[in-house]
Amino acid sequence: MQIKYLLFMLLILGSTACDDEQILPNLDEVASPSALSLTFDVDPDDSSLITITPGAQGATLFNLDFGDGSAETMDLQVGSSAVRSYDAGSYPVTLIATGINGNTTTLTETLNVETPAPRNLVVTIASTPGNPLSVDVSATADFETGFNAYFGDVADEVPTAFQEGETISHVYAMVGSYDIRVVALGNEFDMPEETNTVDISTPTTLFINFENSVDTYVYPGFGGASSEVIANPDMSAGNNSSQVMKLNKGSGSEVWAGIFTELDGPIDFSSATAINMKVWSPRAGTPIILKLEDATDGDIFVEVTTNTTMANSWEVLTFDFSGMNLDLPYQKLVFFYDFGTAGMNEDFYFDDIILGEGDGGGGGDNELSLPLDFQSSEVTYAFDNFGGASADPVDNPDASGINTSSQVGRFSKNIGSEVWGGVFIDMTNPIDFSSTQTVRLKVWSPKVGAKILLKFENPANPDDNLEVIVLTTISNQWEELEYDFNGIENFPNIKRVVIFCDFEADGTDENYYFDDIKLVN
Repeated sequence: MQIKYLLFMLLILGSTACDDEQILPNLDEVASPSALSLTFDVDPDDSSLITITPGAQGATLFNLDFGDGSAETMDLQVGSSAVRSYDAGSYPVTLIATGINGNTTTLTETLNVETPAPRNLVVTIASTPGNPLSVDVSATADFETGFNAYFGDVADEVPTAFQEGETISHVYAMVGSYDIRVVALGNEFDMPEETNTVDISTPTTLFINFENSVDTYVYPGFGGASSEVIANPDMSAGNNSSQVMKLNKGSGSEVWAGIFTELDGPIDFSSATAINMKVWSPRAGTPIILKLEDATDGDIFVEVTTNTTMANSWEVLTFDFSGMNLDLPYQKLVFFYDFGTAGMNEDFYFDDIILGEGDGGGGGDNELSLPLDFQSSEVTYAFDNFGGASADPVDNPDASGINTSSQVGRFSKNIGSEVWGGVFIDMTNPIDFSSTQTVRLKVWSPKVGAKILLKFENPANPDDNLEVIVLTTISNQWEELEYDFNGIENFPNIKRVVIFCDFEADGTDENYYFDDIKLVN
């Protein structure tokens, strides 16, 4: 019985084996892979990154040649993708699809990679150290090929090209507000840009005396201190000004309490590095700090501490900033009185904040004296400027009438200069006013009624001075003005000549000319 069963099972298995041989396909007859395809997907955050996905019918394996010139290829399983970084350009990507029997089919498609669009543009604009009419510009960005800068001061401007890591400078011809536009170069269809407005102002020659009734003197307090312009409480030989600034350090105010003010432009330290200030303190030995800050960044500063030496009287204190970095645009003055001591409701006063005296003119060892006529080739006629005005010797623009001299002085009251803008020059030796105090000056003015202020002073003590104003009576031709300096003979060491043209009027970029400053009987 068991033998019959085994024979029956062998018969069935034999029949099944014959049936399987008949339904298995012939691999040699299987078709090669077909309908090959390549899909290219660009990374939204980086257009240089390409995801390549192959496809085909009847494929069991793929091989990719990226077409970028490298010998590297990549095998991929069905349903997988490859990620490759490309530079901008065209690339022949080749796909080899292998079937179950080892037969292959090849497809080559062109991949076009565009230049990545620049992004994350950051523009940095700063004043050029030592030149308030100049700005420094730099920029960074991703995927850029360079930058173009437009400084906004000329029509049909040709851009200035620069690269990342490079800083370019631009000097403006005059003060004003300008729009600086920086464009990141790269993808021609998507070039981001940024525009910033900058205010360009002339350097300020420091001269503050609180005497101008039309000016508003803004000196905000902090830490419990306050300020106001008041009538001089102690008009004396030390300070006969009619108005001064009062600083009140209220009871309980902080030890660091003070006041500050912001100037119209950065201080011009080209001719001097010390600041003189008249102060009045109720106590001798009071520490006073004068701090100079950047207009927008309080971390950029220099400061000097000077102690008062007198009580209840005016004295001149000098704050010497020599040896410090004065190339930065210091535009804010900060005053700390009795620093380190809590407020006791005391009043302090200050006046006549003046940038320390420069070297003046005189041309070194060359003698410079009255009459001042600009005719000597042995003398250097060097003027110090303040308030935005300037002066230099030039050829006589109108050699006619009462003045046919070849050389004269040109006074330029530039756009934006202060109403008190002027110039000065020092004689080599003190001027002798013992026999006469009358001075004459030849002037050429573009208008009638311009105030020409002539001032003589002692460079070592500016309080020793006398000034006189005379108005022009004609325009566009030379005339001689006469000044009466009666009393000037009583001051010692008068050797500085100071000139203000169109005094008390804003600068409008007009030129005045002067010549032959002389003493007459």
